[in-house]
Amino acid sequence: MIAWKSRIRLFVGAWFVLLLAVVAQASPSAAVSPAETPFFEDDMALQNLAAALTRSLAYLHNVPASNRYAIAGQMVPVQRLIDSAHHLQQLVQSHPSPEEINRRLNRDYEIIQINKPQEAAPKRMLITGYYQPIFPGSLKQQPPYLFPLYRIPDDLLIRQEGSKKKVLGRKDKGIIAPYWSRQEIEQGQLLHGQELVWLKDPFDAFILHVQGSGIIRLVDGSVRGVHYAVNNGREYRSIGKYLVDTGRMQLADVTMDSIRHYIDQHPAERDLILHQNDSFIFFHWSPPGPAIGNLGQELTPGRSIAADQRSYPPGSLVFLDCRRPIMIEGQLAEWKRMRRLVTVQDTGAALTGPGRIDVFWGTGEQAGQEAGQMKEDGMAYLLLLKEEIRE
Repeated sequence: MIAWKSRIRLFVGAWFVLLLAVVAQASPSAAVSPAETPFFEDDMALQNLAAALTRSLAYLHNVPASNRYAIAGQMVPVQRLIDSAHHLQQLVQSHPSPEEINRRLNRDYEIIQINKPQEAAPKRMLITGYYQPIFPGSLKQQPPYLFPLYRIPDDLLIRQEGSKKKVLGRKDKGIIAPYWSRQEIEQGQLLHGQELVWLKDPFDAFILHVQGSGIIRLVDGSVRGVHYAVNNGREYRSIGKYLVDTGRMQLADVTMDSIRHYIDQHPAERDLILHQNDSFIFFHWSPPGPAIGNLGQELTPGRSIAADQRSYPPGSLVFLDCRRPIMIEGQLAEWKRMRRLVTVQDTGAALTGPGRIDVFWGTGEQAGQEAGQMKEDGMAYLLLLKEEIRE
């Protein structure tokens, strides 16, 4: 949800989930019966699906063969994920008709609804969007560039656990204390001298904290990438939820643009709102270019998703069914049905449980406008190649 070691991207988004309310935990997963199986059509060109699958396979082939993932009550070896992606890749490369795709997926794959609703306690599947923003910035603090992003601070205690970093906190009088919150860092200017780059707008900085990475266009015209390095170890809290809970906005009206507009119209409330989120992200420079997910692979707009990888394993295949916005000149023109095959290539700090999926929309303003509108009820189905097809 962008090189999302991202989002933890906040990489990572999600990537809008990060602005919205936390969704209730989902009910147990279940295989889908033939009567419940969706029609597997796809609203995008299949060529970019093939590219996304190639990147998922590049990651999966480097995962230890002993790795197994808990899916729908079974322990699935990584080789089955590889076979699932490779089988779909071969199907896509044969240029199938929509009818052939539907037939083959129904025949060849086990279809699992991880977040399957139960009559007694229906659960919501929330599908949102995230993107890689482009913002103006300066390497020096000079008006109007007054709002910093920070590098990893010297006093942040981190323990490396394999490929992951665990934030321990900071040393305080011989003991380890929680690291400073967003409010403490910003109000106390506690990280003076550790600024990486300066931005024009504090909400731009906040969006980068949510999205996990972005591109900075410097005053000399050059561009650099900024990328999630680590966070302060504090819990993520949704400012969108805060705005709704306090009666400042209605849930149906909450988008990234509407939050920005509210803050622009109520500047005295800006810090109060942004400081509701204790989580704070530290960045490092990266080459400007395509967004990278937490698999270390380039994200494919519309095909890469971020999810809780305890529910949706990395590199796994998912079919989404929801709506998507169509934006024209910055205005919402219409909603269209979005049915498509995607692959899990990212994660996000606010993506917990099977009831949340964040779709990567791309880079730049148009992608941001569409991603910011996404907060749709939908359906998600995980696809695993049947054992008899693998043999």
